Amino acid sequence: MFVSITIQTYNRSTILAETLESLRSLRCPRAVEYEILVVDNNSRDDTQDVLRRYACLLAPRLRSVFESQQGLSHARNRALAEAKGEIVSFLDDDVVVDPGWLEAVCRAFVEYSATVVGGRSYLIYPEPPGRPAWLPPHREDMYSRLDHGPDPLVDTDKALFGLNFSVLRQKAIEAHGFDISLGRNGNKLACGEESDLLDRLRRAGGIAVYEPGAVVGHRISPDRLTRKWLLKRAYYGALATERARRSGGTPSEGARTILGDMLRCWGSVGRALATGAASPQELFEKQFWAVSDLGRFVASLRRHGRPSRPAQASAAG
Repeated sequence: MFVSITIQTYNRSTILAETLESLRSLRCPRAVEYEILVVDNNSRDDTQDVLRRYACLLAPRLRSVFESQQGLSHARNRALAEAKGEIVSFLDDDVVVDPGWLEAVCRAFVEYSATVVGGRSYLIYPEPPGRPAWLPPHREDMYSRLDHGPDPLVDTDKALFGLNFSVLRQKAIEAHGFDISLGRNGNKLACGEESDLLDRLRRAGGIAVYEPGAVVGHRISPDRLTRKWLLKRAYYGALATERARRSGGTPSEGARTILGDMLRCWGSVGRALATGAASPQELFEKQFWAVSDLGRFVASLRRHGRPSRPAQASAAG
């Protein structure tokens, strides 16, 4: 078994170095070989200096490529094209990888004939300020916290997140890779490209596995500890989810129905602000639903305002 561990990065050299450092402690199972492939997605900081330093520290496994087309989906498709392994594991550039992560990923592919393996992720908040008091615990998934329990879930329909996402390379290529109209692009918070690919692989008969032993920690940068950032994240998440529903053939509510929901939610936010009766967590929850409905409404207008075009995913390989 050969695994390509790939990281896509854009102007985050310091935090990339911390992720690469965690890979130095990775345990490799017998009969498994792996490489570490970093895709530099048009960085303008000292990312190349970091890569040169870790090319020595992680020799001979680490190599890198430069992808000039801006966007996470472009970078992930480049990784699929460049990878040498039959399994491609996608990690974000701000994770701490558990030493036993690779062992767990490989075990899941072998034991369950998996097409996709997603793992558990916990959050690492900066100290101070730590976790925001106004953030409800169940909304930590917007920071990519994922925990479906202590046992593996085979052929699961539950979410698997892109910060810790491994796939059979050939199956991903046959599914046309990641949709380049989705995903982060520079500082834009668009998302949904890994969920879209996961849905397509499932519809093609692929087996998705949640493996709790494949653990990463997700470092949360201080600039993301704001209501504004998270609500923007919620908006783009709803936009992507509504689009995925349409692409998968799932019936969706009409624009008028969504508009009614959105107006009720924004009215609830207004009353909460005027009266001061809601707790900080309750207020955030109301704001979350209001901006989510806004994202759904915008997606519905795009659907009804002009003919839908099929997603155009770049062909990897």
